[in-house]
Amino acid sequence: GGSSRAMFRPHASALAQKGYRSLLIDLPGHGTLVDTVTLTLDACVAAVEQILDQECRSQKPSNIIYIGGSLGAYTGFHILGQLKTRFGGAILLDCGQNVGPDCSVKARAGIWFLRKLSGNMNNKALMGAMMGNVKKSKADYHLVECCYAGGMFFQQGSAQCDCLHTVAPGQIIPILNIPILFFNGSEDYRDSEDKWLRLCKDDRSYLHVYDGGDHFFCHDSRFVDDMLHRMDKFIQMTRL
Repeated sequence: GGSSRAMFRPHASALAQKGYRSLLIDLPGHGTLVDTVTLTLDACVAAVEQILDQECRSQKPSNIIYIGGSLGAYTGFHILGQLKTRFGGAILLDCGQNVGPDCSVKARAGIWFLRKLSGNMNNKALMGAMMGNVKKSKADYHLVECCYAGGMFFQQGSAQCDCLHTVAPGQIIPILNIPILFFNGSEDYRDSEDKWLRLCKDDRSYLHVYDGGDHFFCHDSRFVDDMLHRMDKFIQMTRL
């Protein structure tokens, strides 16, 4: 998911109707783990590896697809790089902007601002600011309960920025031998989406951009059905 298991709950329900089993997880420091585990990239790897060991022992890696959006996509690059033999493919959303150590000056300024914002606001003020972004978005598909009811930002802003600014997708993607489906909204920041696609070794990888979609496009009813259809087709293709 994005950071908590609530992020893709309605999508998982829709995929279940197509016969898929989804394992919804909380990233460290989020959702049910908000007060128990510190968010780090290594902690994310450990959390996913534990779930794979507990829930997927009987499954071949080709049957397991990693799906992550926004923070879950950027940390997903690192997870896939560390656990590259455990997955048959990946679906990554809202990760078209390079915010890693080799990012642009503009992106670096954005990370600095996000770190300052999250470090100088209490939870109530921060949630109020995020809800302000929601009101500006056209997204209308379970957005509030999915994105902001799971404890996404409580005391984790600085750790989120550390993760985002540490991951270098340009170094990780070339070592992955799996197909990746990228989704982005046209109105989101996305200076590196074409580069990410070019770096994919598996020629079944592809990018789809939703015209008029923003960072919350996966919770926009204009796009949800098409996105789920493309996910279904992509997953079926990975199993051929």
